[in-house]
This record gives sequence, structure tokens and C-alpha cells, in this order.
Amino acid sequence: MKKAAAAILVFLLAANLALWAGASDLDKTTETTKLVVQGVVPKSPAEAAGIQQNDVFIEYNGIPAHTVNEVNELKKKVKTDSVDVTVLRDGKKIIFKLPAGQMGVYLKELLPDLKYKKDAVVIDGIPKLDWSTGKSNSFLAAVEVIANHLGIDKDYVYIYGVSGAAFRLHFHKDWCPSSPDPTCGYNSGEQALKVLGLKYHFVHIPEDDTTGRQELRKNIMENIDKGMPVIAIDLINVPEWGIITGYQTGGEELICRTYFDRREGYDIADKFPWVVCFIDSKSEIPTDIDNYKKSFAIAQENLTTPEYKAYASGLAGFDKWLERLKTDDFAAMDSTKFVNASHSNAWIYDRLVEDRDFAVQYLERIASEFPELTEKLNTLAKLYREESELLKPSKDVIMYQFNMKSRDDWSPEMRKEAVLRLKKAKAKEEEALKIWKQIVAL
Repeated sequence: MKKAAAAILVFLLAANLALWAGASDLDKTTETTKLVVQGVVPKSPAEAAGIQQNDVFIEYNGIPAHTVNEVNELKKKVKTDSVDVTVLRDGKKIIFKLPAGQMGVYLKELLPDLKYKKDAVVIDGIPKLDWSTGKSNSFLAAVEVIANHLGIDKDYVYIYGVSGAAFRLHFHKDWCPSSPDPTCGYNSGEQALKVLGLKYHFVHIPEDDTTGRQELRKNIMENIDKGMPVIAIDLINVPEWGIITGYQTGGEELICRTYFDRREGYDIADKFPWVVCFIDSKSEIPTDIDNYKKSFAIAQENLTTPEYKAYASGLAGFDKWLERLKTDDFAAMDSTKFVNASHSNAWIYDRLVEDRDFAVQYLERIASEFPELTEKLNTLAKLYREESELLKPSKDVIMYQFNMKSRDDWSPEMRKEAVLRLKKAKAKEEEALKIWKQIVAL
């Protein structure tokens, strides 16, 4: 979902940070906070050292740190190859020695749970949205949560596959981190809702439309009163999708679940959303087989359609991405443009890896449902696994702002290596397309 350039830049500075350090912004509150390890990345320095989920992070390199921003500022100042990280576990201090740089922990600043006001209307039982779940597609994660809330027993892998998001690659005509958003370009977000039998409508209200915002607030409250959560973007911190789960103070305060929640329970939205997706009702769900078949056609369509609106798609998306990496004059870019390019590239790259990993899970899960296609579907899964492995480890070729000390940290050599890997990845996609065409023809 694309907004103003400034909002997009904020998105790429923070949304990708959450992949490694679960971002949130508590500067506006005086409540006591604690920095908690929400998860540990497998095979990361943190896992090797012995850091565990629920450890409370208190010092980085001997200096107290109680917010994600403080940790990242301290990381930039490190002059040594290793650092001491101090946590509290069961009330005891434990010191771990880690390499400088990425730790591989999901950190979150947590506040005490909300004390609801007397007029609060809240839908209970909506689970967390969190980067540590490995579900970085925030819209589809929100769809999964709401579908389950409505008694639709379908999980994230299923939704990822049948919506076509697992097979998608979009690259905006310029460097833009909205490229992997499923509601941009080919709208696999809407497709996810359709295959689950959900009736829906989107509302986009400009920030200066006061009347429209008042009406939207009223509609949100009406849906909550009916027990229907609302999907919305840009509730806390940055423009990622979340779920409105309640309201209080006459609707002036929206209660929510987002990837940037600052409490174990629900949080209060900092901002009023500018795009909202209302679930109006649910109807009969298409059969799994019908949804699987539709996803095959979507995979072929996305690979062969050169462009959806301003987003190059599929093989053309690879070509546009490669062209920009090879021909853009990064040295001549000002700092803002350079950071935007670096972060957009990193987010699109990491999301491509994740998308193909979920494609593997999806295809392996459904292969036995099509005896006549089992071999072809397993071959596709093998190709996507090979593509993902070709692109890993991503840290060798991409750079996020929170780890960047200078422009040299995203070097020409890294971009050249990325080009080599992406060319090989595209070759795997071309092999996959041949098989998709055979499958769709059948």
C-alpha cells in the first residue's frame, strides 16, 4: 500500500528493523517499560550464546539499554568485534558475549497491560501479531487471525499459497518497500479474502478529509459492536497492517493488535488509519481443490504479466530489479535516496526468500491432493527451495539502515553479488514457469 514518500521511508527504516529487533516507539509515554526477548532467530549468534525467549534485555556492551532505539544507537558505536549483552532471567543477571552487529533476537518494548475505561468495547481472544512468528506478511497474518476468529480453520501457509502471495515478485518502478505488500500491484490480499469466503470492502480516507474520518470512525465502532475485528494500516509506529479489536473514550481511542504492540495484551493505536478493510460477512468457502487450482493459475499469471499498475511483476520484476542494481548511480544519490534504495532492496530481497520458503511448504503440503500432478508439484517445491537457498544468507548482499555505519556498508561488491544471485534465482523461476504452464494446461 503506497503512501507519501516520507511514510514509505519510515516504513523501511522500521519495518525491517523488526525482523531482527522488534521495533516500537515509547517516547510519548511515561509508563515503565521493559525490553523483552520475544524470540530468537535459529542459528543466530544469540541462539548460539544461549539467549532465550522472555529474557529481559538490560545492557549492551556494559551500557544500560531499555529501548530498541537505545540498543541500535549503541550498536553503531561499537569498535570491537564482540560485545557483552546482559539480560535478566528469573531475577538473575546473565552476561553473554556476542559478535558485534546483528544478534538475531526479536526485542520488544513492553508496557503494563491496559486498564480499560468504563465505556470500552473490546473483542476478546484476538492473538498477537508479531515478527517472531516468522509471518512477515502483515496483511495475510491479519487475515489468518480474523478467519480463525470467525471459525474458518485455515492457517497462514494455506492463505499464503491459495492467495498466490507465495509465488509473487513485484518491483515498483522506483525503489519502494511497498513492493512486497500483497495489496499492491496484483492484489493477493483481496484474493486471500475471497478464497476464505469473506465479503469485504476497503475504505481509503485522506488525512485532510475530516468528515470522512469521522464517518470511518463511526463505521469502525459499529463493526466492533457487532464483534467483527477490523483490518487497518498504520496504527502504531509505521505503515504495517494490524487489527482494530476495540475502542474506548467514545471511539477516540482505538484498541488494537499490531506488529508494534508495546504490551502483552492489546495496545492503544497512536494514529488513525488511512486505509481500512472491513469484513462484512462470510459465505460458503470454495473447496480446497478449487482454491489450489486457482493458485496455480495465479502463479503463472504473476510470472508472465509484465506489470500491475506501477509494479513490474514476475520475470519482468526480476529484470527491473536487476537493471536498477546494475545501472543506478548509487554514488551520486543523496543520503535519503541511498538509504531508501538500500532498505527497499533489503526488504524486497528478504521477503522474496520468505515467500519462496512458504511456497515450498504449501506445495509439499498439497502435492498428494493431485496424484496426476504430484511429481510436477514436488519439482516446483524443489526449484523454489533451490531458489531460496541461492539467495541465502541475505546479510551478505543487503544492508538495513540500523546496521549501516557508512555507505560502504552496502558496497558495490555486495550489489554485484546480489545481481549474480538474482540472475540464478530468475533462472529457477523460468524453469518453474515451464512447469506451471503444463499444470495449468491440465
